Amino acid sequence: LLFGEEDLTYYESDQLKHLIKSGVLWRVVRQRRMEIVHDITDDDPFWEVLRLNQRELGERVGIVVPVVNRSEWKVIALMMAISDEPTVIQLEKLDWVQKNALIAAKRILNYINVANEKKRVEGMLKVCGSLMDLDVSFLSIKIHKHIKTLVNCKACELLVIDEATQELVSQVFDESPLDAEIRLPISESIYGCCFSSGEIMVINDVSQDTRINPAVDFINDCEPSNMLCVPVNGRRSSLEEVSLIGVVVCYDKIDENFNAQDISNVQFVLKFCANMISNTLAYHRELTLKKQNEALLNIAKNLFTRLNERDILLHAIMEEARNLIKAERCSLFLVKEETQDLVAVVFDSEISEKSNERIKLRIPIGQGIAGYVAKTGETVNIRDAYKHPKFYKEVDKTTGFTTRNILCIPIRDREGVVGVAQLVNKKGGRFFTKVDEELAKTFSVYCGISIYHSTLYNDVVTEQSRSSLATELMVYHMQVQTDDVLTLAQAAIPECQTYNEHFRELTFSPRCIPVDTTPMTVVSMIQEMDFIRKWKIPRNKLARFVLMVKKGYRDNPYHNWWHAVSVSHMFYLLHHNCDQLPFLSDLETFALFISCLCHDIDHRGTNNAFEVSSKSALASLYSSEGSVMERHHLAQTLCIINSKGCNLFENLTPMEYRQVLDLMRDNILATDLANHLRILKQLEKLAEEGFSSSSHHKSLLSSLLMTACDLSACTKDWETSVSVSNLIYKEFFTQGDLEKALGATPSLMMDRDKAFIPELQIQFVNSIAEPVYRILAKVLPKSSPLYESMCLNREKWEKLKEVSVK
Repeated sequence: LLFGEEDLTYYESDQLKHLIKSGVLWRVVRQRRMEIVHDITDDDPFWEVLRLNQRELGERVGIVVPVVNRSEWKVIALMMAISDEPTVIQLEKLDWVQKNALIAAKRILNYINVANEKKRVEGMLKVCGSLMDLDVSFLSIKIHKHIKTLVNCKACELLVIDEATQELVSQVFDESPLDAEIRLPISESIYGCCFSSGEIMVINDVSQDTRINPAVDFINDCEPSNMLCVPVNGRRSSLEEVSLIGVVVCYDKIDENFNAQDISNVQFVLKFCANMISNTLAYHRELTLKKQNEALLNIAKNLFTRLNERDILLHAIMEEARNLIKAERCSLFLVKEETQDLVAVVFDSEISEKSNERIKLRIPIGQGIAGYVAKTGETVNIRDAYKHPKFYKEVDKTTGFTTRNILCIPIRDREGVVGVAQLVNKKGGRFFTKVDEELAKTFSVYCGISIYHSTLYNDVVTEQSRSSLATELMVYHMQVQTDDVLTLAQAAIPECQTYNEHFRELTFSPRCIPVDTTPMTVVSMIQEMDFIRKWKIPRNKLARFVLMVKKGYRDNPYHNWWHAVSVSHMFYLLHHNCDQLPFLSDLETFALFISCLCHDIDHRGTNNAFEVSSKSALASLYSSEGSVMERHHLAQTLCIINSKGCNLFENLTPMEYRQVLDLMRDNILATDLANHLRILKQLEKLAEEGFSSSSHHKSLLSSLLMTACDLSACTKDWETSVSVSNLIYKEFFTQGDLEKALGATPSLMMDRDKAFIPELQIQFVNSIAEPVYRILAKVLPKSSPLYESMCLNREKWEKLKEVSVK
């Protein structure tokens, strides 16, 4: 029985033997026809198979009949006999025997092949259990051992494709791990030729094959005499369909050349192992990707932790990039617009700083590789540095370092290129790949974010320092003399009526009181409303607070300390004359009075519209929230409260403290007439339906009280009302002049050349003041004298208008 035509084997005593490719038997197999031989040489394999010799033949002849499987047209068995010269009839009978032998041989061969295949599969399945390994090196060694056993060769090698570099790669040779992985370019090696063609290559004499390049193909100093290269099919990372993933190489078949059975055995092993190889490679790709993501997440996590140490943060980012991309060195340059050059923040993987010295490498923009990248914003990947025209070789001569390849990428922010990252010499590879480029670009984004946020952080810190300095300067200039504080704190507090016998009347204006006594006047009102006792306010802190608030008001014609005293006094009057405002709690009443006192601190003499249109510093801080000036007044109030020795709320409970600050915020913001007009309908509804103790009604009432106190000048006697109106328009006209200087057109009430004060006052009373005091009179009937006084003043403005028109 013969197995295969190219490499004929047969069984003898259960041993598989190879048929020598010469003599009668080989000739019959090749010609596929019977031969009757009279003379056979002594060395002919015919005698070995029959276990006879030439002498035993005698006068007889040797007959060799091929058993041919005509469906495949190949010889599957040989019938051999020694006999007398056969007759024609005997030959016909022999033909009949050959046909029957064909049937028997086919059955026997099929049985043997099935049994052998079963045995081979069972053996392979046992081996597969040991081949399960997530380490590419260990898996390769196990595959090598198994193939060597099957093929009976001295060494074996598995090379897998690196798609990024188009190289065949291995980390082991035969059964030994390597210190550095093998990388063979596809275009330069015999293994690459096998991979590219996808064809099996059998080289029986390596020394005579011109395709062999000893410098490349003799791996790990192995100089084989023959070799077998078999391409490996599997799934690549970027492709779903099956394609070539590598090459298996067998070296030095023992005692003979590689044959068809060896090829079949290798292919059989790869049939089972290809998926294991693909899965292990995919696992390592995922593991690499996981490490990359962990590194990026780690950078993202630390991105805002060291914003005050930009250089250290950038060094950490570049070190992560260097380790992941496997570069020998890394450098990071930042663009200096003022000098049009690059400054090395990280150079050769070290922070460019020694002790207190700031000695940094500088490269003009446009010069060298880094300068070119900074100028053009293009990524440069140089595979051979010494062949690149922009590489400056003298640097290597000076440092003794050999630059092989360079990856240089720009770092951008919103404005453009702000830096350049440079990675030098790919470890374990001939050059940086596209994958390395993409990874480096990702790191450059983090560098850009770090630079941007670090710069932003430094700007914020600088501005905070300036703000802190400005606050300190303001507080310094607002500081009151200790003697003044002691005088106010230690003096006896007079009753309010001692300042003027009409002090408690709703239409009385405190503007007639001497200005020097106004701080004590405020303290007297606080004392009379029992705030000092209820809230345990230390006298020295109350005194310092009042004096600081007084200093916080600017010397405007209208929005000044007198306005603060007048508004506070109006609230005092409502509290005194309206049964102490029973709808409100003691804390709400306290917050309202302090809000009245502080509601216009540091007023600039301009309104919100002007601040926004002129893009002032206040507008940049508060315009997105609305009520620019009111928010500034609140901020200044809190600044004073937080100043040393000014916290008159210090004895409140934490909950009361938070509540009073929240109330003051709402109260001060309520003095913006835009906010008042938004809630006017709700106030009208409140007046019609009556007041309830709900938090919403309390909030509406507080807003109404703040507006009523703020506009109270129009409810005073005629002389006071006219005098205050003149102060208001003086301030308005000053703003109008500023607007004209800026090229803007002021509103009518701000234009001193067009404003008609009586008409403007009538419009103001009708649209703003009249609804306020009418609603207030309905909610607090005892406040009706304010409404009546306002109406009398309106009549006088109307008469003045008539007279002025005439």
